[in-house]
Amino acid sequence: MEYTKNNPIPKGFRQIPKAADHYVISPNGYVFNSKTGNFLKQQWNGYSTYTIIRDTEGKQYRFCHSNIDKKQYKPLTREWVLEVDKAKIIPEYPDYAISHYGAVYRIQPRNTGPRAGEVCMLQEFGHKGHSYVALRDPKTDHPRNVRVARLTHQLWGDEGTYAGVFRA
Repeated sequence: MEYTKNNPIPKGFRQIPKAADHYVISPNGYVFNSKTGNFLKQQWNGYSTYTIIRDTEGKQYRFCHSNIDKKQYKPLTREWVLEVDKAKIIPEYPDYAISHYGAVYRIQPRNTGPRAGEVCMLQEFGHKGHSYVALRDPKTDHPRNVRVARLTHQLWGDEGTYAGVFRA
């Protein structure tokens, strides 16, 4: 395998999105570091194969080999949730907002967890025929199960288009 300044990416290799320029992936799925001229060790976490590499800012991360052809994940932003989706902030839970169709977002990112630092949409779950979301109480920091229909009706009233069941 020869690497020269004139040919930065070896033939048949592809650039890895979000990774530093000297990391490329071979047609066989191995990551090649063109700076050192070595292939990097693959690891298995029980679900997929990954290699530890660095991004363009120099921060280390796990590159999952099966995700190279997936569309790049674009996280939500607080501005998009409040301005484009027109969600309203829930007064009792100021870290959360709800849209007219019942989508509940965490607009104040948490410091820990798999979605730390990201604005995200919460997953609903059903209980006795109603949809609920778990919202963290700002005073006690304990999760509270709250009906989505009740939140939508409380903030949006007749403008809400959420199709869930609501009983006053």
